[in-house]
Amino acid sequence: MAQLFPFEPWFYVVAVFAVIITGISKSGLGGGLGQLSVPLMASFISPAAAAAIMMPILVFIDLINIWGYRKDGHRRNLVVLLPGAILGIGIGAA
Repeated sequence: MAQLFPFEPWFYVVAVFAVIITGISKSGLGGGLGQLSVPLMASFISPAAAAAIMMPILVFIDLINIWGYRKDGHRRNLVVLLPGAILGIGIGAA
């Protein structure tokens, strides 16, 4: 049977703090403070694992924000921005 808590206890304290500063930063109050979340967590686990833990949290925060502003969107802006975004993501992935 797998361990209930696979990391050391201090990791969980740091991880909760990292998620809180990420949320504050994404709301616009923390400036660039959210950029410290992965390096803080990487002091206890591998950087790849820290990024893998933070990615779903960041996506979830973005989905909540999109839902909150769903009636304020402008389709024309989306049509103009989407081709460049897809091209840039494709170039970055390559």
